[in-house]
Amino acid sequence: MAGKLRTDVQIIDAHTHLETTQPEAVDAMLEKEASLGVAAMNLLMLSLPSSGYVSTNPEGFYAKWRYPDKVYLFAALDYTPLGADVDLRLAYSLPEQVRRFWAMGCDGMKMLTGKPNYRKESGLALDSIVFEPCFACLEALEFPLVWHVGDPEEFWDAELVPQWAKDSGWAYDSTFPSKEAIYAECHHVLERHPKLKVIFAHFHFLSDDLPRAAALLDRFPNVCLDLTPGSEMYRNFTKRPDETREFFLKYQGRLVFGSDFMSRGEPSPIVLVRQFLETEGRFTHPNLERPVEGIGLPLDSLKRIYAGNYQRIASPKPRPLDESLVLAELDRMAVLQDQLKAPRNTARFFATLIDGGIPADWERESILDGLML
Repeated sequence: MAGKLRTDVQIIDAHTHLETTQPEAVDAMLEKEASLGVAAMNLLMLSLPSSGYVSTNPEGFYAKWRYPDKVYLFAALDYTPLGADVDLRLAYSLPEQVRRFWAMGCDGMKMLTGKPNYRKESGLALDSIVFEPCFACLEALEFPLVWHVGDPEEFWDAELVPQWAKDSGWAYDSTFPSKEAIYAECHHVLERHPKLKVIFAHFHFLSDDLPRAAALLDRFPNVCLDLTPGSEMYRNFTKRPDETREFFLKYQGRLVFGSDFMSRGEPSPIVLVRQFLETEGRFTHPNLERPVEGIGLPLDSLKRIYAGNYQRIASPKPRPLDESLVLAELDRMAVLQDQLKAPRNTARFFATLIDGGIPADWERESILDGLML
């Protein structure tokens, strides 16, 4: 059994998602996270041009505006200039978007381009000339990036891929790029931009190959890994608990706490990650079929992983929003959403809230239902 969780350490959840249009959802998220010891959270936004929404940035802007001391925001790029039938006078190049998000007071960027289904759908290599100016701008501004690159190895194996992954469209056959091909493209970007500040989501899917994870961190000193659970991560860590603990102690300055907590779900991943880091011995968790072996890290290591590393990469506190620039961005997005025929104009809705108005009646349901994320 796991012991009692600590109350003497600051925690920032660096990997959360606000995937609903309900304005009060962020209130409930912060309340639930606080009940589990989390003082602030980082919202990672998503790009959704194929669904008519451009991105989920409007919800993120509102959450950060509502809770400026508790919410960090990593914005998503608008990819409409790359193919949507819209007035390109309303679109910005990818590097110009990075500069605008920095000026607005966002805390960083989130990219899903390395997830295999997104990589296949776009047809764009991660080291493509299309993305190159964006990475150069992120590097120059020292603007941090949370980047999802890869997926669990079993998703490429028809016999091992779990049913829930199949249902999500994450069963990868030969028509998808291989995991190694995606890694090669990604690491080419890191070679070109050695000062790029990157947090790879889900431990870069290297939990079953700690020597390779160590080699990556040794090679690229500005790379960090987040501990956001994947279905395989803590199962793999438990296979070799002594090696895992040694890795975490050696690279304690390169690991970032995250949970993948979503506003519609229970924050149980927070408990799983905290128990793994704080307790020694085996414990059970309702999300996992088998017991997990905790690694019982010392307090100094926990302080770095829970908050210190993220604050060094991003900032000690959330950056203040420039409300006028945010409203201008939401106005631009609102017109784009009209042109993309979005079922609900999230940009106009949240701009009205931020500007002190009362929006028209709003059908409150998730804009992400049925999408393959």
